[in-house]
Amino acid sequence: MIMLCVLIYVRTGCGLRTVISIIGIFEEVMGEAFGKLPCYNSVANWVRKLGLSVYEEDAPQGRKYAHIIDESIMVNKEKLLLVLGIPAEHEGQPLRHDDVTVLEMRIGECFKRGDVKEAIEKASEKAGSSAEYGLSDGAHNLVGGFKDAGISHHLDISHTLGNCMKHVYGKDSEFAELTEKLGKVRLQYHLTDKAWLLPPNMRAMARFMNLREWVVWAQKMLGCLDSLDDDLKEAYGFLRQYRDLIEELGVCVETIAYMETICKQQGFGLRTNVLCQHHIICNLIGNANNRRACVGIRMLDYFKTQAEMLNGITQIRHISTDIIESDFGILKSKISPNKLYGFTTMVLILPLYPKITVYSDAEKQNFKVRLANVKLKDIDLWAKENLPPNRVALRSKTLNKAS
Repeated sequence: MIMLCVLIYVRTGCGLRTVISIIGIFEEVMGEAFGKLPCYNSVANWVRKLGLSVYEEDAPQGRKYAHIIDESIMVNKEKLLLVLGIPAEHEGQPLRHDDVTVLEMRIGECFKRGDVKEAIEKASEKAGSSAEYGLSDGAHNLVGGFKDAGISHHLDISHTLGNCMKHVYGKDSEFAELTEKLGKVRLQYHLTDKAWLLPPNMRAMARFMNLREWVVWAQKMLGCLDSLDDDLKEAYGFLRQYRDLIEELGVCVETIAYMETICKQQGFGLRTNVLCQHHIICNLIGNANNRRACVGIRMLDYFKTQAEMLNGITQIRHISTDIIESDFGILKSKISPNKLYGFTTMVLILPLYPKITVYSDAEKQNFKVRLANVKLKDIDLWAKENLPPNRVALRSKTLNKAS
C-alpha cells in the first residue's frame, strides 16, 4: 500500500487527494480489500520521509561522476540551487532520471559564486571524491563557482547555441520587426476564423532556445501560402517579405537540432566535436550572409573551447543539462500554485524521484526500513535548517492575532 501510494504520487501528475481516490477505485474494481485507506497527509509524510532518507544516505560512492548544477525559477523571492551527480562517462543515450543522484539542495534569495563553490564542495564531500567535471548554463555565478572549486566546466549545449543566436539576431532590426509582427498577428486574429493558422507562441524566457517551432511554421506557411484563400493570403502574406530571413533562420535551427541530437545521444568527445565543427563549416558558414556566418563562428568557438577541456582524452562526456530542467519541471508540478508557500518540505521529492522512477529500483529501496529510520521531527528539523519561514503560516498567524 505504501509503495503504491508513493509511486502514484511521485511518478504521475496526481495530487495527494487524487492518490487516495485512485486507490479507492482499485479496491472497487478489483473487489479486494487494500486495507484501511490512508489519508492524504499520510502519503505526503511518506514521500517526505523517504525523500529525506534518500537525500541524506545515497551518493555515487566508488565511481567516477560529474556535477550538473542550476538554479530554479524564482518562487516567492526564493530560488532552489540544485546539484546533481551523474555518471562521468556518457553511455550512448541521453541521461535518464534513474542515472541521477541529488547531492545538494539549497534554497535562498540569491546565490553568489562563493555559495555555488560551497555547494559544490559539500556535494563532493558527500560523494567521497571530487567530480571529474561540471556542467551548467553560462550563468556567471555557476561558472565562477566551478572555477573556484577547481573543477573543469562544460557549458550546456542548448543554452550556449541559443546564446549564439541571441548575440547575432537579438538586436537585428529585421528579426525584431518579424517577431513583432508575429506577436501582433496572434493578438489580431485570436478567436477569429483565421486563428487556426496562427503562429506558435513565442516564449518570453529562453526565446532563442525555442526558435525552431515558429521558424518551421513560417517555412511551411511560405510553402502553402499560394494555396490559401484570399483572406488568409492577406492575413499572412507579410511573411513573403521576410522569406530570406526565414530561410536563413531555418538553416540555423536545423544545424542546432543536428548538433544537439548528436551530442545528447552520442555524448561529447573528440569524434562528435569534429562532426559538429565540420557540419557548421559546411552548412552554416559556407556561402552564408554576414549574420549566418557570425552565428557559425560563435558556434565554432564554443566547440573549440569545450574540446580543449577534453585535453586529448578519449572520454565521452555529457554536455546537456536537460535532466536538471526536467527535475525542475517535476518539482513545479508538485508545488502549490499559491506562490506564498514558496519552497516547502515537498522539495524532498527530488532526491526520491530517481530512485523509484523504475520499479525494479523502487523495490530495492526498502521502504519500511527507511520510514522507520526517519521521524517527523527529523523533517521539521531539516526544514528549520534549510527552508525559509512559510509565509502562508506567517500570514495566518498574523491575521489571527487581530481576531
